[in-house]
Amino acid sequence: MKKGKIIIIALLSLFSISEGWSQIVDTVDIMKEFDEHSFRNAQPIGEVKDSTRIREHLLGVKWGYAIDNIYFSVDYDKKSLMTPKNFGIYYTYYHSLWNAISLFGVETGLQFNEVGYTTTILDDNGKVIREGKERFQTVTLPFISQFRIDFWNMRLLLNLGAYGSYKLSASFSDLLDPSISSTYKKYGYGIIGGGGVAFVFRPFEIHLEANYKYNLSNTYDPKVFYKDVWVSTHTSQIIISAGLFYRIGGSSYKNPQNKPSRKN
Repeated sequence: MKKGKIIIIALLSLFSISEGWSQIVDTVDIMKEFDEHSFRNAQPIGEVKDSTRIREHLLGVKWGYAIDNIYFSVDYDKKSLMTPKNFGIYYTYYHSLWNAISLFGVETGLQFNEVGYTTTILDDNGKVIREGKERFQTVTLPFISQFRIDFWNMRLLLNLGAYGSYKLSASFSDLLDPSISSTYKKYGYGIIGGGGVAFVFRPFEIHLEANYKYNLSNTYDPKVFYKDVWVSTHTSQIIISAGLFYRIGGSSYKNPQNKPSRKN
């Protein structure tokens, strides 16, 4: 009886060892098959944009239609003014921020803007009985951080920056007292914010944008309105613009072999 138990135990042990050896052999064979054959029929990846793209240079022109206004720190009868004379030439440089964020760019240029507002005279019932247009012809130098998101043949744009300006000339209505109009400041500075969309047809791009400009400097001398109160006067613009840009020299890549193919 004892011999029978010993024989049964020996057979079970032998079966267990052979089963474990079979699993090891199978595992080794599977890993060998994976190493030798798993990527045999793999196809090269195409149409994947290289995230290391770092430089694009654009040169273009824009024209815009603006809604102008002015802020007074005291009550003053005025209205907005529409001005179609807003155009300029621009340079845009897209690049990777710290070689890590590929959505960054900067834009600058030289703009000509007509900025202004409408002075109004009201009757006792608040109805406008007379109007006069106050206009400033201005050269502006903007510096804008332009963030972008590319998809398909389009690009979403987000603008945020500042500008400096110089008034070339001005024209005033007879409703504005010369003691005020003669004190307008030739130099100014302000902030810009807005966004838009670009349609990319390499090497050309069409940009449609809406931007808000606010002049942080006073338009007139703040001491000329009252003897004991200073009055702040700040112009503003909402500009809806269309632009045509040309890409100079294509795009630059860290690894030219990873440059995406172009269907358009």
